[in-house]
Amino acid sequence: METFLASHPMLAFVLAAALVTFGCLSIKRSFLRQQFARRHGCQPIARTLNKEPFLGLDTIPGTIQARKQHKILERNCENFRIYGNTFIVQELHRRAIVTVEPENIKTVLSLNFKDYGISHRLEPFKPLLGEGIFDTDGEHWAASRALIRPSFTRDQVADLTSLEDLIQDLFNVLPRDGKTVVDLQDLFFCYTIDSATEFLFGQSVGTLKKTKSELSFAEAFHYAQKAVLMRGMLGPFNRIYRDRKAEECNRICRDFAQRFVEEAFHAVQVKKEGKDEGQAETKRRKHIFSHELASRTSDKNRVLDELMNVLLAGRDTTASLLSNLFFMLAKNPAIWERLRQEVASLQGRPPNYEELCNLKYVQCCMNECK
Repeated sequence: METFLASHPMLAFVLAAALVTFGCLSIKRSFLRQQFARRHGCQPIARTLNKEPFLGLDTIPGTIQARKQHKILERNCENFRIYGNTFIVQELHRRAIVTVEPENIKTVLSLNFKDYGISHRLEPFKPLLGEGIFDTDGEHWAASRALIRPSFTRDQVADLTSLEDLIQDLFNVLPRDGKTVVDLQDLFFCYTIDSATEFLFGQSVGTLKKTKSELSFAEAFHYAQKAVLMRGMLGPFNRIYRDRKAEECNRICRDFAQRFVEEAFHAVQVKKEGKDEGQAETKRRKHIFSHELASRTSDKNRVLDELMNVLLAGRDTTASLLSNLFFMLAKNPAIWERLRQEVASLQGRPPNYEELCNLKYVQCCMNECK
């Protein structure tokens, strides 16, 4: 090795410079962490998940296996049981403090909110989501919040008509023989992407009505999300790893949303010119999210990015809540029966927004499953 480096002085210089730079950055990072810990009274973390402390290679196989088996939640719960409420985990480039300690969570999300950030999400999320409310910090995040927040007032979300229409599509694909086992979670993901696109774009992608060969957008969005997790895990190693399918899925998703961005800006322009009537008037009364954003900014790329960010939240979080809710109801017949009794007061008709808020037991069940 020494002979090789001696015969390649430029390479030796580059390696030496890289090592010095890495060392300086490590020292600086350690110093900043010590300052932060003293300023906030942080105690040393007592336990670490890894036995191999440099790249955390000993925990990676278990993480990959848990993901394949859809048992990440069980794995995390077991780790907290063994290592306590707060511990350190190292996986490749990433060193993270993992915590479920209530006081820590309160500090991060409330008391010292500005001291913490999510900018580390930007690199893995950006190819799909761009720069929006779920992967930026600071002024950009504040501007995103100000841009989208008016679209989530009560008046904007109180119309439940489209949700009722779409849930009928879900009911239509459920088996009616009382014997066939069905995976509700897959159907809930279809339902929530239909409802999210209806709210965001004014037009549902209708995945519950389509055949497998027609599900290009929904399937592309699903794969693109999986690719986000992979990019997040690989970090700097993404430079030597290329997923061409993910690139194509990102393109499909953003091109799909771009059409609605163009339509939204056109609708806003028509409204300004006083030409909105007929169908345009009907759509405007539906408070279409993309139209609302286009009325507040002239930046089409910003609107596209925020649409992709909210689409991610509107699909996954709601589908997960519904899956967890019905999983628990299936195991607790008494709770299911009490829920049915409360809903029976509606006499078979869909509730309006006020009536939905007054279904207290329904609200409690949803809160338990969040």
